[in-house]
Amino acid sequence: MTNDVNALEIDAYVDDQLDLSRRFVVETHLSRHPDQAAQVMADLSTRSALRLMAPRPAAPPPAMADAAALLPAAPLRSRWRRALPLVAPLAAAAGLALVFLRPSGPPDYVDYAVNSHRIAMMRASMVSQVETPKYDAREIATNTRIAMPHFPADWRVTDVQLFPTERGPALVVAVKTEGGKNFSLFALRDRSRAPERPDAVQEGAESVAYWRRGDMSYALTGSGEPRLMDATAEALTRDWS
Repeated sequence: MTNDVNALEIDAYVDDQLDLSRRFVVETHLSRHPDQAAQVMADLSTRSALRLMAPRPAAPPPAMADAAALLPAAPLRSRWRRALPLVAPLAAAAGLALVFLRPSGPPDYVDYAVNSHRIAMMRASMVSQVETPKYDAREIATNTRIAMPHFPADWRVTDVQLFPTERGPALVVAVKTEGGKNFSLFALRDRSRAPERPDAVQEGAESVAYWRRGDMSYALTGSGEPRLMDATAEALTRDWS
């Protein structure tokens, strides 16, 4: 039994989808990583709040059930977390089922972007984790077919990593601005449902601006307000490698 724990397995733990042996491994891992444990407790609290706010809905009409069966499966954690702001006004009118029939909010890859940003910030604070600041956009494009925008002259690349996702490898580039702000740009070759112009949301302590350019999807993550992240992303979309 391996003791390695990844982000997807922690998500499965939050959604109560692990057997007892793997739950024990995850709980042992979290007991040694208080920052991750705090995030897990926040996610569990959000799920409990969702259950308290929404009464058990009545069985949907047959036509609605058939439509729901045709929807593509999405990670459970993303569904309940994205649905939280919508549940209260919709539950009384149509039940929780309608929330899932009206997908909204950021595409699923934004979760990967936030997690990879947190990992990059964690690596930066750990002496034992060697960062890889060498960045060659042309080499990356040749080997991964991931196209990247030009970075502003006052951005210093502090770490470059490939990050695994269900849709293939993503590139994560962590940068520090001249003013001392930390951002990370997540890039994934996937024609997602992200808009072509950046849109920004708050994700816990971070803000994320996400957009798409052809077959590429991007997310810029940092600690600024969503409107500032959106403006920064807008500037990036105007200058490409």
